[in-house]
Amino acid sequence: MNALLKIYFLLPHDKTLGIFSKAFNRLSAKLIKGILDGTVPRYFLKTQAEYPKGFNDIKRDKEVIISLTSFPGRIKDVWLVVECLFRQSYKADRIILWLSSKQFQDAKIPQSLIDQKSRGLEIRFVEDDLRSHKKYFYAIQEFSSSILITVDDDVFYHKDVINTLMSAHTLHPNDVIANRAHKIRFEKNGKIRPYRKWVINCKSPNSSFLHVPTGVGGVLYPPNSLSLDLLDVNVFKQLCFHADDLWLKAGSLLTNTKVFITKKYRQEFITVGETQRIKLVASNSLGGENDIQFRNVCEFFELDNLERFR
Repeated sequence: MNALLKIYFLLPHDKTLGIFSKAFNRLSAKLIKGILDGTVPRYFLKTQAEYPKGFNDIKRDKEVIISLTSFPGRIKDVWLVVECLFRQSYKADRIILWLSSKQFQDAKIPQSLIDQKSRGLEIRFVEDDLRSHKKYFYAIQEFSSSILITVDDDVFYHKDVINTLMSAHTLHPNDVIANRAHKIRFEKNGKIRPYRKWVINCKSPNSSFLHVPTGVGGVLYPPNSLSLDLLDVNVFKQLCFHADDLWLKAGSLLTNTKVFITKKYRQEFITVGETQRIKLVASNSLGGENDIQFRNVCEFFELDNLERFR
């Protein structure tokens, strides 16, 4: 799996191939997804005994917490994502999966996921269904002095994803670190351009306030890099319930924290199994919901003058 993913991330996934880039990207991702979906589950089950423990138990100055969430429509495949996290070259101190007790009253948690608890996975049930916001909401309160790494529940993670984040953190200890991010762009009049016209998968070598991490690739938040204003449930439910990435971006702006992008994983990540049957990309990005939500958030936090960060 890791060898195939390494090759995939080395492929020219930008505009190197001109008008053929988009078609090439989709074809290569579809081909590799088919191979991974067909081989990785069996391989993971066959080799689990080689990885009896998926977490670090040597004391560190700061704990490294990996936090994610999921819902019934994806829960069947989440064990594969957890397995990827267990097999990282840099192991976290804790891996926590937050689930809504309301959502799982009648939904069964697969045994394949329950089995991961014996190897270090923590499954925490919370009362409210805060959707994707669950992946940070409880963790930043309980582990305020720890390094928090949020990940999504629907992709195959290369074994060096966490190590890449931690290595960049060593060089940029005060920045949010993202393996994949976009960059806000502006019109000539200073107005923020639509989300679809931002710099997608930005390749800037410098930290910036204008980089917006996309959670799918993994995002590292050092202690105190997110404002506790993010914890107002009523506000984010009203303004930004379907775009936790944009809400988190506002949280780092409120603490004057820049974002540094690593160089390794800026392409689209390969999705796991059938996790994409339910997704928000179409309505958020193509339908303009991201623009509405980000505008609402900026107005609420008085961040509408982002041009000053250029």
